[in-house]
Amino acid sequence: MDESSSTYAAESCWTCRRRRRRCDRLLPACQKCEIMQDQCLGYAKERPLRWTNSVASRGKWMGKTVPSVGSPMSIGRLLIDPGLQDLTRPMREYIAYFERNCSPECVIYDLGPNNPFKEFMSLIPSSRGLCHIMVSIAALHQALRELSNSRLIGNEQFLGELDTVEGARNSPRFYEYLYHKQQALYLLRTRYHEAPYQDSYGVIASVFLFIWLACLESGRNTWAYHLNGLKEIMQTQILSMDLAQSTSLTAAFSRFYEYFDTSYAIFEILGSTLVKSKQQYQPLFTSIPIIEILKRSESLTWTGCPADLLYILSSVNSACSGPVPPDPNIIAHLFSQVEVFSPQKWAFATSNVSHLTVRYHVACIYKAAALIYMSQAFSHKSQQHYLAKWHILGSLDSIIAHFTSVGPGNIHFKGLLWPAFIIGAEARTEHQRSAIMEVLDHLWRLWRAQNVVYALEILKKIWEGQTTPGGASQPWIAYLYEQGENWIFV
Repeated sequence: MDESSSTYAAESCWTCRRRRRRCDRLLPACQKCEIMQDQCLGYAKERPLRWTNSVASRGKWMGKTVPSVGSPMSIGRLLIDPGLQDLTRPMREYIAYFERNCSPECVIYDLGPNNPFKEFMSLIPSSRGLCHIMVSIAALHQALRELSNSRLIGNEQFLGELDTVEGARNSPRFYEYLYHKQQALYLLRTRYHEAPYQDSYGVIASVFLFIWLACLESGRNTWAYHLNGLKEIMQTQILSMDLAQSTSLTAAFSRFYEYFDTSYAIFEILGSTLVKSKQQYQPLFTSIPIIEILKRSESLTWTGCPADLLYILSSVNSACSGPVPPDPNIIAHLFSQVEVFSPQKWAFATSNVSHLTVRYHVACIYKAAALIYMSQAFSHKSQQHYLAKWHILGSLDSIIAHFTSVGPGNIHFKGLLWPAFIIGAEARTEHQRSAIMEVLDHLWRLWRAQNVVYALEILKKIWEGQTTPGGASQPWIAYLYEQGENWIFV
């Protein structure tokens, strides 16, 4: 055990002292207590008070209890977590809110304590920057829900910068979001320049949360800066493959690397689709095969995109990243790979039979979106028209109907922003466009994230351009490239 590490407390926890057993002194809570199913009383200097449930310890009343006169008040675990006791109560309440309301949004299947965002909590005692960015996200998350309960469609107050949203400037939570964001940026910058080899996991986790915050704010440009910064951090710290394969890594940190890998893959691959200067995806944290990382992403991230399609999208981005147009044979091969992908086969590759039907609809949606994106990207890069082969899945109306089959109440629905935007850009009739707007409206009410607002705003401009002479014959993706913005809709 490394005595100098901030992962361990200087003294045994109070529970182990009272039980007269050897304490592992792990922060934020003693694992020995967790194994023994005892409540860890923490490492505070002062002896904690001990509630005995009104049991007398001596005399004729020894062992007898007094009946409770009311129900006990439930106190959130994070409000009494030993590793968070030096934080203010409002900060602890925001972190509790983050665990309860924000972290389930970051994965398709919220598996309780195995949710990677919840596991980030264990890094807080040694990473104050991570703590501040969590508080910032939680504050903005709450603020956007309190400012308005109205729909996105037909409500022009949301179509603008975040601080122009009605009531935002006067919201205390909006102030908290800005304050803690600045604190997190300062601490991240300080740690990077002064101690780049310390708190590696907290720094990396913080960067991913900054990308998430960028999606809540707008989904424009800032996320790409953070992603490039992450690459620089990894190069500076020399953390990637050798460290990830080290036998000294604990099980918890191995899980962190799994999640870092999958999150980075999603941001890099889907983020490059709407960016003119595309990046060739390479794993940043491990040397395991790319397809294995992408298979993990199906359950560890929030998109639910089939791994085979993500892999093909990665190949498309790579083919379009060079200065010369891709080889026509490569283009034909990539199209054929998508065409042979079976949504039904992918849907059945799950142990949870209750998800079979929904997974089929999700796979159909992503397959159509992949074909549309490929036709747009290759047409623009090669300066020749490639037919959008989504017709093999039926009419565009039948493809859009898959969104209704998933439904906003299903856990898979939150992962459909990217395909909704891609498919929506192909919409030509008022019925099709209204259906896509309904999908975005449901996503807005689910997330209250500003990147949903901007997705709708950009779609409206694409639709407007398609009504001009010659507009329908031009790839709509060219409009995004001409704006010079880096958008991410996930």
